[in-house]
Amino acid sequence: MLSDMLTVPASQALTVRNSRDPSLLWVHAGTATVHAARQTHRLSTGQGLWMPAGVSYTVEVDADSVAFPIYPTTGHRSPVLTHAHRIELPASWSDWLIYQFARSIGYLRGATSDTSLLDLVTGSHSSVLEEDQPRLGHVPLPPMPRSFEAATVAHSLLQRPADPAATAEHARSVSVSVRTLQLQFLLETGLSFVRWRTAVRVAAAAALMDSGREIGWAGAQVGFATAAGFTKAFRSQTGMSPRQYKKGIPTTHPPDDQLVADFTELLLPQLRSETVRSDPPPPRIPATKTWSRINDFHVLVWVYRGSARVTVGERTRRLRRGDAIWLPAGVRNSITLPRGSLILPLGSRHGTLETRLPRNLVHRFADGAELHLLHTFVANYSLVRPSSHDPNRITHAFLELASRPRFEDAKSREESLPVHRIIRAVRSDPSDRRNMKHWAQALDVDANELRRTFAAITGQTLAVWRAEVRMTEARRYLEEGLGIAQVSSKLGYASPSAFSTVFSRAHGMSPREYQRNGWQHTDERLIVR
Repeated sequence: MLSDMLTVPASQALTVRNSRDPSLLWVHAGTATVHAARQTHRLSTGQGLWMPAGVSYTVEVDADSVAFPIYPTTGHRSPVLTHAHRIELPASWSDWLIYQFARSIGYLRGATSDTSLLDLVTGSHSSVLEEDQPRLGHVPLPPMPRSFEAATVAHSLLQRPADPAATAEHARSVSVSVRTLQLQFLLETGLSFVRWRTAVRVAAAAALMDSGREIGWAGAQVGFATAAGFTKAFRSQTGMSPRQYKKGIPTTHPPDDQLVADFTELLLPQLRSETVRSDPPPPRIPATKTWSRINDFHVLVWVYRGSARVTVGERTRRLRRGDAIWLPAGVRNSITLPRGSLILPLGSRHGTLETRLPRNLVHRFADGAELHLLHTFVANYSLVRPSSHDPNRITHAFLELASRPRFEDAKSREESLPVHRIIRAVRSDPSDRRNMKHWAQALDVDANELRRTFAAITGQTLAVWRAEVRMTEARRYLEEGLGIAQVSSKLGYASPSAFSTVFSRAHGMSPREYQRNGWQHTDERLIVR
């Protein structure tokens, strides 16, 4: 199971239709295809397709690729793009785009009025490509890595795209491990090393064809062993065959049929444009929090960028990039994120504190698993997923990594049973007002012992824990559109005003304000919550 985390299967979403909001299908890594309005849109790393509301479409994401369905914040503006449009998105915006997808799920506090992504999409900073016209006469180079080792290898391949050296040889040439080199390319360009090298070869072949070279000669010159392999790679990168590309290039007198010793000069215009191009800087991910909550399911979350302060029960842990933490069902949890940081939920599973828990709540996945974890994040929280997707696979993998079953002696198990009965009862009916004395009588146990065991398991007293449960449910009901009187009745408050007072004290805003500004997620069915 753990070895599978180094691979990313193909995904798809069949017959999607945004009923209300426009969306952006953005390819973070690899390639994807969108079929909409009798047209096919082939996308590669850094490209997105804007889909207006009301248009049906199908998404196909290739293996070893990750694509995010994003619902940009529009504020009170009406999007000016009323048809499907393909756009180029700067590599520097990757983290911000993933943050936008995370916001659409609704686990972060507050709504955002920032419309920077909409500005980028609608043309304030980006160039919109006509979806029915292939890009001819220019195939862009992939993003350049920044690390000294990866950049050194990258420039070497720009000079000699046909270099047949294996990844291990390139790694040895700059005195790093294969894993380090692969990770540098993946994190800094969004592409694996092999995909990055292929993208360079395709760009170099296109540059040769731009200069008048024949298709077969160009493919062989940059390192493709067969014509079929060249065609497949070229189509995957550009959405068209080499022949289609060649037809769109103005006729050029072919140069002398001499070998190209150094491709750097051939690709120099692109390298210069990469150097001088000034992409708009993305807004920095703001500092944010989650609301304190008590879930009736376990959640596995992962620090994708920056750091996080995570409170589970009464214990607070400080996590760094790459850490994953298990948030147990039935126990209060909250997360605080500094500016520029992002924590992503990887998956959840139904259960209670009685179910198997990891011995260590915090663990790290292998560095090379990042692309797989991003794929899992998308697959578990949207309908863009493999056809045979198992949403519990990631939690099984975490348990395999982080734990053995927690062994309890017979006495401690016996003591915990009454507590679990209380937890189940209150989760089922948060309006239940029984105090610990009443529960002790109902369960025929000592009240002091029950109070001690409850605090040991949940980290809180019954009164505080029940108040947290009620606020967790109150937010859910308000997000579903229920009125204050309905929510108050469901949760057992004496009056709507009493509920409003408690809610305002806990959240710093009234229930009405929370419904307007306290949360944000999309109601489109493509997103799963």
